[in-house]
Amino acid sequence: MSKLRKSSKQKLYAGCIGAGIVGVVFASYLIINTHQLNDVRKQAEAEAAQKWKGYEQEQRTAKKGWVVVRDISPGEQITPSDLKGITVPGSQAPANLVAGKNEASGATAKIELKKGSVLTSAMITADEPTPKDLRNRELKVVVLPNSLKAGDEVDIRIQFPTGQDYILLSKKRISKLEGPIIWVTLNEQEILSLSSGIVDAYLHKASIYALTYVDPQFQPKAIPTYPPNLKVLELMNSDSNLIRVAEQKLSKQLRESLENAISASNNVISTPIERSLSEEVAAQHAGANADGSSSERTNTGDGYGNGQDAKEQADILTQSGSSDPYGK
Repeated sequence: MSKLRKSSKQKLYAGCIGAGIVGVVFASYLIINTHQLNDVRKQAEAEAAQKWKGYEQEQRTAKKGWVVVRDISPGEQITPSDLKGITVPGSQAPANLVAGKNEASGATAKIELKKGSVLTSAMITADEPTPKDLRNRELKVVVLPNSLKAGDEVDIRIQFPTGQDYILLSKKRISKLEGPIIWVTLNEQEILSLSSGIVDAYLHKASIYALTYVDPQFQPKAIPTYPPNLKVLELMNSDSNLIRVAEQKLSKQLRESLENAISASNNVISTPIERSLSEEVAAQHAGANADGSSSERTNTGDGYGNGQDAKEQADILTQSGSSDPYGK
């Protein structure tokens, strides 16, 4: 009986110990799980707080913008009814976002705008659409400033030997510059005025030159003052090659002026070595062009009113009936 009681006690103790171990393990699990849940909750609260802070920041920095409510083609004008106001988060708002309705309304689309497109200043322009008659024009008869560079804005003027000086083309941007040759954009009226000026310069030994603007952003566009010569316009209509001939002659005169300037600078060469090199180069150049130069002198004169040039000009002026560059 005592043995049986002793065995029962041992089993009871063993059961209590096992239950205690299980309880400890379960309690530990609960404690760990509670800590983990607390960590997850704290992390979720921190993330929510961060998101809310970011949302508040977005609301403070949000910008007002405008979208188009229909598809708009390039060159089409935007009307007030085409616009709808929106709020763009600060982090997503482009730096050139169009904020004012007045800035967008009445502007012209540079590119195709799809419905719902957020407007930026790069997409629109306040200027009128590009005129249909606008063309790129290469000029190689203009005396250019030494400091001229692509992107500069210039007035192209014409000066006659009498001292008369007129604005031929006003505030033209140099889109391309290669040595003495420039490219500008001209409309039809400016092309005709320039053509008249080139022929006038050829007939009357005028000079076509360019002057840059000091502060083109703030200086207004000058008003052209050159009156196209009606007689010259009649000659241009009667002879389609006249402009090309005049341009070639003026280009030749500019080149001769450059060569004369180079020749004059060679006269100040001081050292014997520099002088001998200059003479050697000049001799080679003269030998290579001797035949062509003599033939050219025989056929065309000296380019400044002598020889064939003088005859051509006399014939043209005789046909026109007037030698006055501004005679009506």
